[in-house]
Amino acid sequence: MAEIEMPGPDPNWQPAVQMPYYTGKNPAYQYSVWERCAPLFQMIGGLVLPVQSVAWRLRLQVERFWDGLDELDVVLFRLKGFSFAISKHDGDPRDIYDVWLTQPHERADEALGALLQVIGIGEDAVAFRGNAHKAPTPPN
Repeated sequence: MAEIEMPGPDPNWQPAVQMPYYTGKNPAYQYSVWERCAPLFQMIGGLVLPVQSVAWRLRLQVERFWDGLDELDVVLFRLKGFSFAISKHDGDPRDIYDVWLTQPHERADEALGALLQVIGIGEDAVAFRGNAHKAPTPPN
């Protein structure tokens, strides 16, 4: 079989991961695995311990991704019937690791409690509960 020679990249095309998307001449737009699955998850809180520590304790593998914003470390796992993700973007100045869940927020406290119990740490590791990117709901 003859070797097929692929032409090089078109010099007029911007990188497929370059923002703003769909504004250049490149017909392709690259997205990451985390970018595609993140909409399934809802932020339920933040931890002050690294995702690598949680992964080490549970014998998980931390995955390195680019999500269209930045590079990030993320670990996705199931624990006691909950689907979790713990992530941290390189460019996030907070020393906090976001905890995500696929279940509705009504079960967020139960899920976070199960995570803390299994990894063997207390409430002092919780930086916040809820979504750090939304204003807190005022009490009734």
